[in-house]
Amino acid sequence: MSDTEIFDKPKPEKKPKKKREMTEEQKEVLKERLKKGRETALKNRQKKALEKKIDKQEEEKARDEKIAKHVLKKNPVDENLAELKAELKELRAEMAAMKKAKEPEKVEEIKIEIEEKKQEIQEVKDIEKKVDFEPEPEIVNEKPVITPPVPVPVPVPVPKRKVFNTKLGQFVYR
Repeated sequence: MSDTEIFDKPKPEKKPKKKREMTEEQKEVLKERLKKGRETALKNRQKKALEKKIDKQEEEKARDEKIAKHVLKKNPVDENLAELKAELKELRAEMAAMKKAKEPEKVEEIKIEIEEKKQEIQEVKDIEKKVDFEPEPEIVNEKPVITPPVPVPVPVPVPKRKVFNTKLGQFVYR
């Protein structure tokens, strides 16, 4: 076979399709269906467009809030912070005033406690005199016994042996 025979083969002819013939009633029914389909498709596209628009607005609102928060650097907690600080100052001032008012009372209480302790000490001394309490003699430290130092044994050197190191390719003493 030659090349011309392979490429020059006749192509099979296509038969033309017959067109479907419809009556006027069938055409009108199809046109109505087409019209109805186009209407529903339009509604669906409008719904999707509205949904996308709402999503886009929400995203833009979230971005605006984030920017505003960053620019203003205000937190809901920070708003109450100033109020809490003012309240804390007031409470500290009240506490200081209360302490100043209580100081004379405390001084008197401490004086009473000191006198009570002095009386207890005096009573203990009186009891010691009556009992002829003799204090224990103090223990005098004697000279400590010095032990002679223990001689430390001198380490004996271990003889080195000659070993062949394969990485270096020579003998090494270990």
